[in-house]
Amino acid sequence: MIGAAFGFLPTDSFNVVALIAIFVLISLGLHFTFGLLNLVNLMHGEFLLLGAYTAFEVQARTGSVLLGMLVAPVVGAVIGVAVERGVLRVLYERPLDSLLATFGLSVIIRQLVQLLYSANPRRVENPIGGSFLVLGLNVPWWRLVVVLVTIALVALVSWLLTRTPFGLRARATVRNPVLAAAMGIKVGPTRAALFAIGAGVTALAGALLAPLNTLDPQYGLLFLVNAFLVVILGGQGSLRGLVIAAVVLGGSLSVMQFTISSVVAQIVVIVIAVVAVRLRPVLVRALAERRER
Repeated sequence: MIGAAFGFLPTDSFNVVALIAIFVLISLGLHFTFGLLNLVNLMHGEFLLLGAYTAFEVQARTGSVLLGMLVAPVVGAVIGVAVERGVLRVLYERPLDSLLATFGLSVIIRQLVQLLYSANPRRVENPIGGSFLVLGLNVPWWRLVVVLVTIALVALVSWLLTRTPFGLRARATVRNPVLAAAMGIKVGPTRAALFAIGAGVTALAGALLAPLNTLDPQYGLLFLVNAFLVVILGGQGSLRGLVIAAVVLGGSLSVMQFTISSVVAQIVVIVIAVVAVRLRPVLVRALAERRER
């Protein structure tokens, strides 16, 4: 359904690459909140929604869509800190409660957006319209920007989590918070920072994708299932796995939409994800046994 919503038709020459980038982009923030912190974050779609409407609001007030895209991650991060510190910090060991809390907050946010903007569709202007030809392929400018920003964000997240002192503290907190606290790491602020980064990245994704689709209070729900599928299939906490899963699911959906309807393609993608999740432990064990030999 994502491909259809964003106008990915069989004639789109840049379809596969762009759709894979969208799958990575919508899942990257969830890598922090669900993949690392293990919070079943049903607010994920609403952070996309907040990012998109932030871009719309800034555009309406200043006439600058790009400024809105810069403001969106800040808004997402601030709201993320408020939610984590105000509600979720006591729910890390209570997955069912975190699921219910984030579901309730998601409903509240959607209703507030509808109260402020109504249910009427809204549009965010495309900052860079048109397209260009590369080796006979028609490449829309803004979709290329989305692809390049996605690559940059993946590289930045990888560097942050593996090459910085914060990343070391974050990984220690995620793996063993009790031991991390005993070593002097401030577990609470570290968790809050991880959640804020995830929320900020998600809001940025919502703003970047806003010009490709009309906005309404249900906008975030368009992405929720696919984002969770990518993170679960890739393995919680695995950035490399997330990218691979996005390639598999996004590529499959894009290719299938050339021959079947988008709804059927989405169903097939979900089936592929379920089967892959079931088979992944078996494949991991088989690879481990092969290496031991």
